[in-house]
Amino acid sequence: MASDGGTTVSRLADAGVDVWGPTRAATAWTETLSAFRLSEVDGRIVGRRPLQQAATLVSDISSAMLTTDGLRWLAAPDRDSKLVRQFYAYLDDARIAYDRRPTVELPRGAKVRPTARINLPKRTVLVQAVGGSEQGLEHALSLVQRIERADYAFDQRLVLLKGNPQAWPADHLDLLADHTPVGFSDRMDAVTRFLKEGTPLERPVTSEP
Repeated sequence: MASDGGTTVSRLADAGVDVWGPTRAATAWTETLSAFRLSEVDGRIVGRRPLQQAATLVSDISSAMLTTDGLRWLAAPDRDSKLVRQFYAYLDDARIAYDRRPTVELPRGAKVRPTARINLPKRTVLVQAVGGSEQGLEHALSLVQRIERADYAFDQRLVLLKGNPQAWPADHLDLLADHTPVGFSDRMDAVTRFLKEGTPLERPVTSEP
């Protein structure tokens, strides 16, 4: 038997997310744990497997923690930021087909809703736009890591950040770029080439020598 020690529920509670009441978060919490064949006991994510499956159990608990952590965002107001509105306007003006806030189902049944799904002739790209907070950056990282589990290739993901690389912590950008191409609202020409031509985006932080 193994558990997360109650870390996940505490983190959600701090964000104002109720995983026990009649809420969307509670439903998603139950469905996610069920998908990983786990349960909740006294506020802890708990699982039991045969000894030879111990590594799998640890992996499942870690994945469940990562997935349910995204429930924190259900406590946030469901309003589009200025950057998101500008991004939708850019797609409209560029006549790029897209879906606003699509529901993407992950392999074990959990669901995520990125900012947009871009429907291109040769590929689909899931985009998460972040307007300016470090918390939003953490959410984007969590989201693209989960999307990666749904077999979306590296060039099928994009995080769009407000401004330019200098406006964001270098360590955060470096970690984010390990999981997704990163574009910036001040460099939409590069974003356009990435979407329309498949031209790779430059890594936002230069590798240390």
